[in-house]
Amino acid sequence: MNTTEKTGLMKLGFVKNLKPNTNGENCISVLSKITGQKVSLKDINEFIESELCKMEYSDQNGNSCTIENALVLKFQLNRKSKNGDYIYGVFRRKDTIGNFMGITWEITKTPKSLGIVNNNSLTNLCAIADCTINDIEDVFVVNSIEYFNGAGHNKFPDGTVVDEKNAKFIRFKTTLKNHDGKILYGWFTKNIKNDFEGVDWGTEDSFKNSRKNREQFFVGRMAFDTIDVCNTFLEKLESKTIEEPWEYKNRKDPKFKYPILKSYLEFELDRLYYEQEKYGWDEKILYNKDRTKALFNTNLIDKFGHDLNIMGDVQLLGGREIICNLEMCPSKLSLRKLGFENYEPLPPKFFEDINEIVFHCEWDIDCNVSKYEHIIEQRIERFPDKYKDLEADDLGQKMDNAIEFAKKIAQRNYKFIIPMYYPTAHRIQLLMPIYLETSYTSQPDFALVLTPHANERVYTPETILGLDEVYQDARLVAKPEESWLNPRMIK
Repeated sequence: MNTTEKTGLMKLGFVKNLKPNTNGENCISVLSKITGQKVSLKDINEFIESELCKMEYSDQNGNSCTIENALVLKFQLNRKSKNGDYIYGVFRRKDTIGNFMGITWEITKTPKSLGIVNNNSLTNLCAIADCTINDIEDVFVVNSIEYFNGAGHNKFPDGTVVDEKNAKFIRFKTTLKNHDGKILYGWFTKNIKNDFEGVDWGTEDSFKNSRKNREQFFVGRMAFDTIDVCNTFLEKLESKTIEEPWEYKNRKDPKFKYPILKSYLEFELDRLYYEQEKYGWDEKILYNKDRTKALFNTNLIDKFGHDLNIMGDVQLLGGREIICNLEMCPSKLSLRKLGFENYEPLPPKFFEDINEIVFHCEWDIDCNVSKYEHIIEQRIERFPDKYKDLEADDLGQKMDNAIEFAKKIAQRNYKFIIPMYYPTAHRIQLLMPIYLETSYTSQPDFALVLTPHANERVYTPETILGLDEVYQDARLVAKPEESWLNPRMIK
């Protein structure tokens, strides 16, 4: 009789798939495919015999229990799948007197495999669950994945079950609880690009409220109940600022009375969040003690020369902070009563050195063939009608002449070429007005976007844009003083 003590997989139960099947595969080769790395039986056995391997036992309902009452035995491997998911080895038995049979490999998804996880998501979870980052590793063991439609139901009115393809939310249950002892869930929200973004954390009730959040009107990271509420807020803000044009005289926006102000506020706040998340600058957006309210600086001043600050309620949507119920210029007394210890937020910082926003006439402009192909051939619709039928080489010559003309004016007026902030790339670019007829008597035909490369002392021409398109980005850095970029004059 063989009295050798079994070890590794063999001691857990009968491994029915250790021998290769007709395709030459066994449980070990299958695991190798899952991980994307070569795994041997020896590797698995050594891990099972180590202190790192922890066995979990559960009954027919999935509840933890002793081995005597267990129908399922599983252990988490010390390696992950190619997608970063956790892998469990699982043995099962029909009743508590039988032997465990195995082994199957079960993949347990992580939040990162479900959707886009925003950077501050875990920080938010720590605040809700009153724990540290080191305490929440288990949250990545995602179970009971559920799919919901926009109304927050897992079935459509006709009884069809909501699946991943037509879901608006993906929800999963965590092992954590909030301060009141209620179980916390995490959920992803489908964004306008049809990607799932998150993670939001909260109770069952919090998830139900997320439907209401989706019905709000959003301007970047700001949320309003309706577009009318948004316009009312913009009108109020405009009335408090030093007078300047916040709309185009010759082009009315059907949705917004002050489209320039709307765009300005949207990207100012976006920049503040970028500085907070990338550089850890905690003086940009200030919070009260329980982080239910946020305060930020618009980088505008009122008619009395004071900073115009805005306060609002903090909510989470798709794992991103959103500010809603906005109000202007709260008093220091009211801020103190609301739990703010600091009530002087700093404005955004778009550049480090003044040289970043000044055009250097001595630098080269790299008008290579690929850039001109993009500008002239791929963006021909942005040229005035009278130039659209010209040959590419003729337009190229006109562009060359217009660039040299602009450089001459810039040598005599350093404000002629204007800096702008490119929100998508979070960088400064310059706007060169292009006069195809090299005449300064009228408005330019469009603006040439230049990206500076300080180390090489070269500007790269990126594209051409209409004046109404570039003004809003230019206004983020400073109010343009040049007459060629004036909302009251732009046609």
